[in-house]
Amino acid sequence: MTTSAIIIGIIYVLSLTTPVVTVALGLEPKSQSTFPRQLLAALVFGATEALMAFLGYLCGRWIAPMYGDILPYFVFAVMLIVAVKMIVHSMKVLKAKYLFSFTSFGGLLLLGVFAATNTFMLGLCGDGFLPFGHWFFLVVGIAGFLWALNAVRKEFSPELMRASSFIEFSGAVFLMLVAVLYLFTDLI
Repeated sequence: MTTSAIIIGIIYVLSLTTPVVTVALGLEPKSQSTFPRQLLAALVFGATEALMAFLGYLCGRWIAPMYGDILPYFVFAVMLIVAVKMIVHSMKVLKAKYLFSFTSFGGLLLLGVFAATNTFMLGLCGDGFLPFGHWFFLVVGIAGFLWALNAVRKEFSPELMRASSFIEFSGAVFLMLVAVLYLFTDLI
């Protein structure tokens, strides 16, 4: 891999996993929880990110023969769909229409799956674009874990909701940039 491909791959993974921040924000704040509970919550988010990306990749391998020669356009379209979905979600977070407060493990797992739908969708495109090869799933899991570990330890506030909305919006913009680079250049 070239240096530019590594940098673009890192940006791609970090952008892809930004929805974890808005979902995990304030779930296990420092003042109300112990560090092991916060760590468990972050591990759940990281594991669901990696698992959903892997499941998407497996499904993508199964349906790959259907899109054959149009694979680059399919990858580009899915990246744009995910980016638009992230923009819409960030606007809803900004308006406080998405607030979560699960305390059970099942609810936490459900939130993890909800946050990982983007990695599932882009896992479908694994035949066309999979930065870091088969290490992609581990890298996505680590990124999801790190985003979540930072978010679950915070006390909820309107300022943090605005900041998390901005993070997700920025991730969507970077994802669009990577989509354009993927389709129109050979940097990746």
